[in-house]
Amino acid sequence: MNKKVMIGIGIIFAAVLFVIIAIIIPNNDNSKQIEFTYQSQIGVPYHWEYEIEDKNVAEFVKKYELDDKQIEGGTGDSLYTNYVFKGLKEGKTIITFKYINDDDGLIDKENKVSIKVDKNKNISLIGVPEEK
Repeated sequence: MNKKVMIGIGIIFAAVLFVIIAIIIPNNDNSKQIEFTYQSQIGVPYHWEYEIEDKNVAEFVKKYELDDKQIEGGTGDSLYTNYVFKGLKEGKTIITFKYINDDDGLIDKENKVSIKVDKNKNISLIGVPEEK
């Protein structure tokens, strides 16, 4: 891809992606899982990755993707990557989501979310996502 196309895609992407799109599973004291959804543009050479700070507190369950054609009113330009986590033991940890350029491996965006797990392994969000 030429540089102008990449810059154009980057500008479009930056305008769309600044925040987490949704937290799909409600964050209350009875949730055994929590889900985070991140949006990206189809055809852009980037992908999302996650890292759990304390793997003893929470673990990754599954990842799935939906293109917005699968969502009512979608145009097919966006891809939503959904990450599901569950609690393992009581405590707090941070999950970091990174948006990585496939061409050079550089991190374009980074979001940190703070979660807590209670003694019954219910998981909830305790910190507003922080974007870097």
